[in-house]
Amino acid sequence: MLASGTDCYPLLMQLLISILLISGVFILTIVGCASYQNRELNPAESMIQLENRSLSNPELLSFIETATGSASVTPPKTWNIDRLTLVAIYYHPDLALARAQAQSANSAITTAGQRPNPSITISPTWIRNLATAAIPWIAASSISIPIETAGKRDFRIGKAEHMADAARLRIADAAWLVRGRLRSALLEAYTAKEAERLSHQQYAIQQTINQRLEQQLAIGEIGPLEVTRSHLAVNQLKLNENAARKRVAESAVLLASAVGVPVEGLTGIDLDFSDLSKPPVLQTIPVSSLKEHALLTRPDVLAALADYEAAQSALQLEIANQYPNIQANPGYAWEMGEHRWTLGATMQLPILHQNQGPIAEAEAKRRELAVRFESLQMRIVSDIDRAHSGVTAVLAKWSDAETQIQLQQKNLSSVQAQYQVGEIDHLSLLGAELEKAIAERTKLDVLVETQQALNGLEDTLRQPLASTLTDTLIADSANRK
Repeated sequence: MLASGTDCYPLLMQLLISILLISGVFILTIVGCASYQNRELNPAESMIQLENRSLSNPELLSFIETATGSASVTPPKTWNIDRLTLVAIYYHPDLALARAQAQSANSAITTAGQRPNPSITISPTWIRNLATAAIPWIAASSISIPIETAGKRDFRIGKAEHMADAARLRIADAAWLVRGRLRSALLEAYTAKEAERLSHQQYAIQQTINQRLEQQLAIGEIGPLEVTRSHLAVNQLKLNENAARKRVAESAVLLASAVGVPVEGLTGIDLDFSDLSKPPVLQTIPVSSLKEHALLTRPDVLAALADYEAAQSALQLEIANQYPNIQANPGYAWEMGEHRWTLGATMQLPILHQNQGPIAEAEAKRRELAVRFESLQMRIVSDIDRAHSGVTAVLAKWSDAETQIQLQQKNLSSVQAQYQVGEIDHLSLLGAELEKAIAERTKLDVLVETQQALNGLEDTLRQPLASTLTDTLIADSANRK
């Protein structure tokens, strides 16, 4: 005969307590859980946002004001390389991607620090064929509590923190790469504008020469061959002017892309080329000391060091994984009126392997990152040396170009004086003016080379050599956005 209802009371209480416990845990779990929010990407809205980017955006102006400490609610009258650098930091997608990657890496720290949740098991058992008169139910429950050993959690957190540091440092490095492309694009815009002006000047002079020659041909002073040659020169200079005009349009698109706005976003703004219209003072740059500084403090160097430290933590974690974790399994069972408490533990037996494979992989990864770091430093040294040697060569070239333009100016002044007293004709004067314009174009090409040399030094040293911005301000602005 089965037991009475009084005998079933402990069993019912055990089941009730278990149900309440599971319900409470379930409710707490639901309350603490995050909820999913759908965020769709709308290409049409994204397109509109990109097309509406401009340099008059109040939020952009507020960002520039915060970065530079200059209070201004209106767009600047002119935009130079430093202001455009801050615009690129605000808008450019490369920096937005670097920030998103840094946020992902930072979120991984929380994941690494999470402790494994315990689990509960409720296993009521019904006995169909009882040998004696008893309650046909056995109520049992147990809790599994994972216990990590050998400091695995600390090593996991350390690895995630180092990876987050590397991602944060790469934001500053991305800002420097963006600035380098921006400076090159601004230099191209200045070169295209000046090349168009000089091409138009040469074309106008050659047209005047052509008109004079046609007049001489009409009165029989010269033959048609000279006029034909002049026509060919006019046509070639016209083609050069059209090519220069096309280059101006293309440079505007290149500059807009470097800034991170559509080309319409640059419409109506005045670009300040004053820093590009004169040769930089390259000979006073302390390249040797800046080289040492770059090898120790460049953002990509520091990021590579953080990657190496993450590999160190990963190796420590795999070594700690040799030691198995423990699963504590305390439990309770009620059977035939008896309260049974159990203490149990589960541990993996490291018999077949002691985690040698993952340890070897982690050691190899650490060696790989060490070699990558040395390779990066060697590449930096080579880039700086190459840029420095280019600076030395271009300084001598600039000196020769200045000498040439001075001689051309002296020659033009002499020809103008002879023309005033009637010793030479107008064609000789126009020829001297054309030679002077050609010399100015040569000087422009050498000026561009000096600015490119400065760009190369800035890129390799990660130092703003001719700027009101500092490397710290660029890094802080890139991380602040």
